[in-house]
Formats: sequence, C-alpha cells, structure tokens
Amino acid sequence: MQPSEYLAFIPLLIYGLALADLLGQWRRFFERDYFYLPYFLTTLIFTEVAIWNVFIYLGVTEKLADIGYFQYWLYLSQPMLFLITVAALTPEPENKKTEVYFKQRIPIVFGLMALYIGSHLFTSIGSTPALSLVRLITVLLLVVIAVSRRVWLVYVATILWVISLFARV
Repeated sequence: MQPSEYLAFIPLLIYGLALADLLGQWRRFFERDYFYLPYFLTTLIFTEVAIWNVFIYLGVTEKLADIGYFQYWLYLSQPMLFLITVAALTPEPENKKTEVYFKQRIPIVFGLMALYIGSHLFTSIGSTPALSLVRLITVLLLVVIAVSRRVWLVYVATILWVISLFARV
C-alpha cells in the first residue's frame, strides 16, 4: 500500500461508520409505527451522499501523498462532520415517534448538512465549476429548510437530489 492509501483509510472508515448508522435506520422503514416519509427521504439522500463521497474519494487518494498534517485535517473534517450530521438525524431504535423527532431535529440536521456540503466548496474533492454552483444552491436550500423548518421543502430537496443523481450518471 502507498502512504496515501493509508491516509485515505481514516476518512473512509468515518464514512463507513456513518453509513452503518444510516443503514441501521432502514429497519425503521419496514414498521408502520416508525415510518415517516420525509425522514425516509432524508435518510435515503444521506445514504447516497455518503456513497457518492466514498466514490469521489478515489480521486483524492493521490492528492493525500504530499499533504501536511493540518491539511489532512481538512480532508478528515468532512467525513467527521457528516458523521455528526447522521448522529443528529438518527433517533434511538426505541423511539417510535419518528415524525416528532424529525421535526424537532430539522434545524440541527439540515444546518449541519449545509455546513458539510459547504465544506466541499473549500477543498478540491470532486470539484468542477458546475458542481460548485450546485453545491452552493444546495447549501442555500438546506439553510432555508433549517431556518424555516418547512417539511415540504424536504420534498423539494428530494426532487433536486433525483435530478442531480441523473446528472451525475
């Protein structure tokens, strides 16, 4: 293994922990008492975002070979912020009040997600000018969701996410 591959391990491990938390929530979607559509859509989007970021990390591996310790923390901060966002999103398994929990957590979850996506504007991870514009628009939408607490905006975000998914293909 190259030194850069060792450095890529920790961020990928952190994304793996976040994915484990998200995928553990999928059990919740098969029980009627736990199911809440906006929470389901948010979890689905966050799962895909984690997988996408693991995928684009393949391009980062070569860049890690020549970076310093403090610059490495910039690369670590993104998966750590994502893990914190997922922790804010996911309720305890015994909490059946998914709708109440989700509505209470909207400001923190979507605020953290705005920070997470915004942090990608300051690194070159998977960046193109068009993607930077999409990220900026997404950050603005997430801030509006966080501040307004409007659940219907989660559906707007879902539509935009589906469009972005097809654009990436």
